[in-house]
Amino acid sequence: MSVLLEVKDLQTHFISKKQVVKAVDGIDITINRGETVALVGESGSGKSMTSLSLMQLVPSPGGKIVGGEVNFNGKNLLALKEKEMRKVRGNDISMIFQEPMTSLNPVLTIGEQVMEVLLYHKKMTKGQARKKAVELLKIVGFSRAEDIIKEYPHRLSGGMRQRVMIAMAMSCDPKLLIADEPTTALDVTIQAQILELMKDLTKQFDTSILLITHDLGVVSEIADHVVVMYAGQVVENAPVDKLFDEPLHPYTQGLLDSIPAIEGKIERLKSIKGNVPLPDEMPKGCRFAPRCPKVFDKCLTANPELLKTAPGQKVRCFLYDQEGEEST
Repeated sequence: MSVLLEVKDLQTHFISKKQVVKAVDGIDITINRGETVALVGESGSGKSMTSLSLMQLVPSPGGKIVGGEVNFNGKNLLALKEKEMRKVRGNDISMIFQEPMTSLNPVLTIGEQVMEVLLYHKKMTKGQARKKAVELLKIVGFSRAEDIIKEYPHRLSGGMRQRVMIAMAMSCDPKLLIADEPTTALDVTIQAQILELMKDLTKQFDTSILLITHDLGVVSEIADHVVVMYAGQVVENAPVDKLFDEPLHPYTQGLLDSIPAIEGKIERLKSIKGNVPLPDEMPKGCRFAPRCPKVFDKCLTANPELLKTAPGQKVRCFLYDQEGEEST
């Protein structure tokens, strides 16, 4: 596989007169062509800020990308001017947000919103854009696409609105689709349909996906590779089968232990004690140390490096040495 996106040491800070908050602190991510990579972690881990950084949509004033590289299709996106970046957004890289009701314009019809992307990026005539919009809506599962383009967002269900967002995202045949919690607001049945649709579209359009989620059940369904984030840093990086079969980091183990089992009776679900630290209140040593069941002295004073433990697998933990053997 050839590399489509390579993120190296990405750093996004929020800077004020009083302090510097490191929301994204040295992230590395690699996505190959046609691959789905899941970026997982609890709320506050820095997942969404990572995706906004890739698109150069960091909230300002205050937010700023201060270091690293985002190499996409051979170009460092961080070196592009805003005018050049606007051509990349929606065209080469598309994004689906968590809540489609807030992403869709309530005063424009579905057809107008899908057509807008095509008119801007593909320079189509209105007639061509309308025909393409109907075609796209059929691809994402609307049997009455000619009627749907006349509707307004509030007339559609959550699952239907998310399908519209996917149609808009796929309208320019993007090379990379960033999906930020695309199924969170949907019921289980609709979630499964949306995930199946995303898998089908990636095969049809040969599109790579960066899936941002906290739901490991979703990850097991769609991802090829998993990047686990905690407190602004990557703590584990592994192929999906390897991660589920042999999770190395205590945080990853805790996330997997908290998934309800289908078989057997469980009196109480397991959970990870405590909360993700606020970006301006990071502990001195390992960022997971205050919540870690395997913590020892060194964890409280130093932050471990991300170590390679096996082909395609890395972990940020003092429990493992360079060869990947667990330390005693």
